[in-house]
Amino acid sequence: MNSPLVSVILPFLNGGAAFTPALRSILRQTYTNWELLLCDDGSRDGSLELARSLQDPRVVVWSDGKTKGLAARLNECLAKASGSLIARMDADDISYPARLERQVTYLQAHPDIDLVGCRMLICGEDNSALGTRPLPTNHAAIVAHPATGFELAHPTWMARAAWYRRHQYDPTALRFEDVELLYRAYPTSHFANLPEILYGYREMPGGFRKRLKTRLGRVRYLRAHPSENFPRAALVEAAKVAADALICATGTRYAMLRRRENPLSSAELAEWKNLLLELTERPATPSLAKVAQA
Repeated sequence: MNSPLVSVILPFLNGGAAFTPALRSILRQTYTNWELLLCDDGSRDGSLELARSLQDPRVVVWSDGKTKGLAARLNECLAKASGSLIARMDADDISYPARLERQVTYLQAHPDIDLVGCRMLICGEDNSALGTRPLPTNHAAIVAHPATGFELAHPTWMARAAWYRRHQYDPTALRFEDVELLYRAYPTSHFANLPEILYGYREMPGGFRKRLKTRLGRVRYLRAHPSENFPRAALVEAAKVAADALICATGTRYAMLRRRENPLSSAELAEWKNLLLELTERPATPSLAKVAQA
């Protein structure tokens, strides 16, 4: 068998009901020369059994029964990946059918670009569409404000394997492994985003503690690596902590997202609903059906 061009790296920990459509969204890609690397991080909800039930030779599953964190597992996937392009994917999100095809085509046509992301549709826990999050398409705009982050959505990344292996994840950068990697990589890298919606990103209604860890982690990193970015970044993160606390306390996260994100057109909303129908129809195997109905 020829080596795949694209390695999709997908660590998972208790993927839940959203794991089935996430996996299906890769299996139904219009681009087919890929491998899917599924690294279990200690799941206890049947996700590992679901992953192992996939009868596709392009799917590779492994587990050591431990929980090591996303960054460590992503590095494991990078070590195993055989593709010259590496795509990220989260276990509770959805890749649109043409996502891999469009990103592969772009990177092949733009050899100067190291990493390409894409525009996202934001959905809630129940799959309801909340809006769309457009991102700048050119490198200069993506890295224009490093003190407040980078305009690249982590789960949408597709990067050249050589670039990814030069810039691996720091396992100690808990909950901000992507930002920490980009701080190291962006001075010598070139990034881009595709303007079309190719990814459905799931926002959960609560999660204040996780967001707090992310904010504090970024501040600690910037303080440990002094630069002109630190004072402004610390102030921004402090303001975000206060906003997160208020939003979570009042249960208004989804209302805030609907106001903040750009509205979807009728065609974009129809496309999302049709995609959900395709990905959540009755699974073809008993094991898929069992997990999907759990």
